[in-house]
Order: sequence, then structure tokens, then C-alpha cells
Amino acid sequence: MLFSPLPWKLLDDSAIWTQNWSLTPKLPRGLITTAFSHCTLCSSGCAVKANCVSQMPYFLSGVTNHPLTHGVLCARGIAGHHMAHHPLRITYPHMFDGKSNTSTMRPVALNNALDVIAEKISQTKGSVAILDQQPTRAISRIYREFLNKIDSGLYLTSPSREDSTLAALSEMATRQLPLNYDIENTTLILSFGTPLYDGWGIPGTLTTIKNKHTAKCIQVESRYSRTAMQADEWIPIKPGSEKIFALTIAHEIIRQNLVAKNVHSSMMDYARYQLFVENFKPETYSTYTDVQPAVVQRIAKELASAESAIVLSGPDAGGGPFDFETEKIIASLNLLIGNIGKPGGIVVQNSVPGNEQLISIPRWSEVPDHSISVLIVDDVDSGYALPWKLIEQKLIPEQHLIVNLAPVLNEISAHADYLIPAPAHFEMLRDVSPSVGSNVATFALATPLLQKQDGTIEPSEFIKGIAERLHLPLQIPSYETIVKQQVEKIYASKRGYLFTYADRTKIPLTDMTTAEELWEKLIGGSMWIDEPARQIISLRFTVDTYSMTKELHQNNKLWLLPFGWKGGLSTSQISPVLSKVFHETELRKFHGIVRINPTTANQLGITTHDYAKLSTQRGSLTVQVETSHAVRAGVIEAAIAPLPNGVENFLHVETNSILNLCEISSSGTWKVTAAMLEKI
Repeated sequence: MLFSPLPWKLLDDSAIWTQNWSLTPKLPRGLITTAFSHCTLCSSGCAVKANCVSQMPYFLSGVTNHPLTHGVLCARGIAGHHMAHHPLRITYPHMFDGKSNTSTMRPVALNNALDVIAEKISQTKGSVAILDQQPTRAISRIYREFLNKIDSGLYLTSPSREDSTLAALSEMATRQLPLNYDIENTTLILSFGTPLYDGWGIPGTLTTIKNKHTAKCIQVESRYSRTAMQADEWIPIKPGSEKIFALTIAHEIIRQNLVAKNVHSSMMDYARYQLFVENFKPETYSTYTDVQPAVVQRIAKELASAESAIVLSGPDAGGGPFDFETEKIIASLNLLIGNIGKPGGIVVQNSVPGNEQLISIPRWSEVPDHSISVLIVDDVDSGYALPWKLIEQKLIPEQHLIVNLAPVLNEISAHADYLIPAPAHFEMLRDVSPSVGSNVATFALATPLLQKQDGTIEPSEFIKGIAERLHLPLQIPSYETIVKQQVEKIYASKRGYLFTYADRTKIPLTDMTTAEELWEKLIGGSMWIDEPARQIISLRFTVDTYSMTKELHQNNKLWLLPFGWKGGLSTSQISPVLSKVFHETELRKFHGIVRINPTTANQLGITTHDYAKLSTQRGSLTVQVETSHAVRAGVIEAAIAPLPNGVENFLHVETNSILNLCEISSSGTWKVTAAMLEKI
């Protein structure tokens, strides 16, 4: 029988029969077309080309020859059309009965939910906060206008910001101006932990620079990350010593008289800063940072002699941001080398017409503990981790109300009182604002590629419903009307040009006859790209002296370093198909995997693939251990990543995760936590 056609015929018939099962997806048949849109799963807003059958997208790719995204689309963006079919998708409002781990989730009428939320807001004695993790959109303006009508309104965004260096410079400047990086024209990038080659900014820009070798990248990081692997040079540094390392570089720039000619006019308190930096000699702090003085001196010379250079810091997707003091110290290096307003450095860009407002967003460390009574969480995420402990310590205990606007159940859903279903990715019109790493202002539209599910509600309609019940003097038009108003202002500016995706042509805005024509082009697949702004080099900055944190002494302790990948931290952030690939390829570590140095493993009596108990003051978790010489001795690297398929469930509060074990500092960071590891 084995050598007869019988077993192969049976296999063939089985394959044919199973294709007709009721659970097998039936692919549509119809006209093959092409549509264009933009990915809004993160703030990069990459251009998307969608191959469709009967107007249903089945394959996504980047737009070739795009001047900003260069035809690149990350793995998450390629599978973006899957998100509407996510198994954790919700399509009608729900509420939790109580706040315990045993409470159940049940459907609720939208009007009833709006009534309860509005009543809570009207009676609250604490703050009413909206968490918006992509704060440059049209809906962001609606959120701020709504909060301005409430006495205790508070606008929050993710603690992990890709523009953290720009935000630090903006706060130090005597006047606020929109700043951005001129990445494409730089010759040297000194990065403090920024995941440049792992989803940061506009992925296509960094990929293009890397492929063309147009800029040297020096990565300063305690972990051998994917960016450290691909950088031209990796500076391994002790965890938590980035602030001191930046000050030793500043010391060398000043000692070797490498400062920019205009430093005295640009840094208002340069004399006081110079006196402060004198104490940070590389020889004195080399044991603290684990970097030899000769390396510091060389980097200082390279920064000063480079044709153009950028110094920046950035959050790890799982490990979170630096404290603001560290970010300002790193940002001040740009002032010493005089790259503000210089091509290839940090440049001033025009604001997008209709979106000129520069606002100061409070940092999480500035929000008083136990002060928020109502928290509304917007429907998009930043792709970066946001520990529940950080949110929880800002809420009024047992008296708060959490509303989660989301198409898919996520980490916050388990703690929310009301779940309001928002349209999924590609189901509603969205505007796409300038991304970090673009030296000019841009504007585009993410046009819907999928039919919006019945029962979902757009965030603007949700805010409108709450405002009406509170009788606020606030007129909220439809989202399309709001975006059209902004397009009219862009048209009136007559600046820049339109890059069309279908034929890859550039149309000057002065050639457009009406704002309606511009709107139709944007809807059909185009991006408005502004002209470069006139650079203002007379900006003045105030750089304070800082308090120094104590050194992290080992004392036979281990230090937990969480890490992750932008947009790949949990099942709710990625396509179920990608989740399967995520686990099967093991190209990225998933939840419960930690890595330690073989020397550390020998000291603990642990071998690779052993299970161990990972403990901090926050709790404990069972993990599987891997060993690697790329990990520093005394360090535990732990991945913030999806749980194995079929395990993750956000209907209830989960057991401890790596993020729950991390210690939240007073500055709102969780990069380093004292930990213990015991074999079990």
C-alpha cells in the first residue's frame, strides 16, 4: 500500500475536502484593484499600497520611491489589514461588574455608558484625564478643547516619546518652535539607547541611510540590542550611567576647546554650565561608566569635527524612557557642537497649517499621585510599554473610573470600567501628521480600506456625546469636517508640493486650483510635503546644573533590564498571523524568556533553558533562562513580549508580568530594577 497511489490519493482528497469546511475562510472573487492609504498603527504614518479584490485588501506593501518612507513598511504594517479580524476584537460597548479579579464583562448600551461617564465627570473632585499616545492628530485638538472646558482637565501622552531630545530642547529654549531631526543629511549620529534600526521614527529613512552608509552611527547602550548590532560602533555602558557618560563627553568638548563658536550666545548660562561640567573628568568616572577615557576623548573630537551631527536619546519600547534630567543633559550636547538650525542637525520646521499650536504636555512625574478620578484612554497606542503601576499610582484609589476606547482588548482593558469599541485599523478616516525624523512638515490622510463594523463609535463622536450631556459650550463637527478644514488651510498656504502615489509625480501646491482638488488628491493617495523652513540660529537656551544620582553598587545584586520592540509588546498590538510567526521563528524573544551572562549563570548554578524564579520588591515570576556572552555580568535582560498563542486573555487582570516586577521611580521611569534569580 505504501508504494501504491492509494495513500497519496487519500491525502489529496483530504486536502480538497478540508478546503470546503465551514470554518475555512472563503476568499472573495472579483476585480483586482489598487488602493493607497497610510498606516496609523504608530506615529510614523508610513505610506501603504494595498492590492484589493472586490475592494477588500489582501496584500499591503510600501509605496515605491516615496520621498520619506522610501517604500519601506514594517512587519506590523504589512499585516495591518488583519487587525480588524483580531480574536480580541470588540464591536459593542462593555462594562465590568466591579473592580475585582473575579468581575465579569457584560454588554451595555452606549447611551447608558455615556450617561454614567458624564455623571462621574460632573461630580468628580479629582482630575479628568485623557491619555492620547499619538498627540499630533486632529482628534488630539478635540481632546484638548474638551479638557479646556473642564476645570480639572488633564491631557496626557505616553511617557515614552520618540522626540524626547526635541522636547528637552524645546523646554530649555526661551521660545518654543517646532524642531525635528534632519536625519537624511547628517553624517554622524550619537545615540543614547535609541532603537534607530528597530522601528524608531520613519523606518524607511533609517533603513535608507543604513543601506547607503551615508551616516556613521555610534550606539551608547548597556544592552547589545538590534541597533547596537547594526551600528558602526557600539559603546557598552553600565546600566544607569548614561547621564554621567554624556557629562564626560561635554567635559572633553569644553576641555579640548571644541565648542561651537556661537555657544556663548546660544547657551545663556554657559559659564555656570562650564563650571559644573569641569567636575566630570573621564578618568574619574571611567569605572562608573565602564568606558575608557580615550574613547570619550575620541567621541568628543568626532562630534566637533563632523560636517553635521545629531545627539539624541530615545526610549526602549519595553524598558521605557530616561528620566527628564538625563534627556536634557544628552540634548545639551547638541548646543555645545552648535548643530541647532544647521543642515544635518536639529532643524526648525514649519508647522502644518491649521495645527500650529505648541503645547506643553505634563510629564507623568509632574502629575500628583492619587489625583485622577476619570481616565479616558484613546484608541491608538504608541507601540511603547506603559506599565499599569505607573497609571495606578496616579488614580484615586477605589474611586476612579477608567474608559478604554479601543477596537481590540489590550492591557488597560482588564482594568477599565467601560470598554467603548472604536473602529479598527483602516476602518475610519485618520489624518497623518509629521513624523519624528522628517526635516519638513507633512500631511496625509489614512483613507479607509475596510468597512466599519456596526456598533463601533469614533472617538470624536464619543467626546461629542459626553460634551452634550455635560452641556459644555463646545461644538464638535464630524471628523471629516475637521480634517477638511485643515486641508483648506494647507491649500491657502500655497507652500510645498503634493507627491501622488499612483504615478509618483510632484505637483506644486501653487498649481492646485481649489482646496477640493487638494482634498481629492489626498483621499486618492498623496502626501503634502512642505518646503524647508527658514532656519533661525538665534535661539537661546538655558541649561541648568543637575543633581547626581548615586551609583548603582552591585553588592551581589542583579539588575533587571526590561526591553521590547515597538508595536510587538503584546498580542493585542500585532496580527494573530504575526504572533504565530513571532513564536515559531524565535527571531524575537517572547514573554517569560530572560538572558544572563554565562559567568552570572555559573554563580547562580543555572544552565541555559533552566527555569528560575525572578523576584523583585514588586513580586516574582517564573521564567526560562538563556545564556549569552553579549549580556553584561550581573544583568538580567527580560523581554516584554506577547504570551504564547492561546494564553493571553485581557478579560481579567493577568498574573505578574515583567513590567509588573519593575520598580517605578519618582521620575516615572522603570529602566533598572534590583532583582534576584533562583533556579527552580
